[in-house]
Amino acid sequence: MQFDLICIDMFQTLVDVNTRIPSIWKRILKDKYTNGVAERCGKLIVLKMSGFHERVSKALEFSNLKTIITPWFEEISRETELCFNPQEAVEIFLYEHGNSSFYEDTFKFFELTDMKIPICLVSDADNVMVEPLLEKFKFDNIFISENVGSYKNDSESRMFLKVLEHYQIMPERVLHIGDSYSDINGANSVGIKSCWINRNGLEWRHISKPDYIIKSLIEVLDVIA
Repeated sequence: MQFDLICIDMFQTLVDVNTRIPSIWKRILKDKYTNGVAERCGKLIVLKMSGFHERVSKALEFSNLKTIITPWFEEISRETELCFNPQEAVEIFLYEHGNSSFYEDTFKFFELTDMKIPICLVSDADNVMVEPLLEKFKFDNIFISENVGSYKNDSESRMFLKVLEHYQIMPERVLHIGDSYSDINGANSVGIKSCWINRNGLEWRHISKPDYIIKSLIEVLDVIA
């Protein structure tokens, strides 16, 4: 086996946050909720999140996600004139991540890799987002940005360096699986082998490229064999 450790992302890799979008906006908007209004608000959040990884990579100090996204919800509340409570909206948004549905291949992936290779979680998240999900998986260790004080794509690569320091392992013996540019670029920056899970058949358009591309977590077995 060419790898001694698998690192894996949580959201959009093991669980699908999109399954919680209706619940998020129903709780935030309350009696103002309609599908159309929720769709508009959702597009605004996606727009504001679009530069997230680039901004945190250049930040001089770490801020948790709650601190970062609170101004976004304040702006959306004003821009849409919906006047919802931004602080309450942020709490709901983060909490609902922990109720995300599992992808069909998630538990099969853990079953097939069980006892073969340790798996650790590496997630750009606040604790409240992942804590309800942790008991569902057999993680050897957990690296969450709020605890580490770093995001996967920060300029000093502190998240992935923390993984290497903890395991005292050569980076080329580690495989990181994730769905985003920050997963791939962050792993590549320290020499960890990167694996992009591309569930939706998208085109990779970044300079920093993944070492492997898979459409399902089950395909990881071919990579690590």
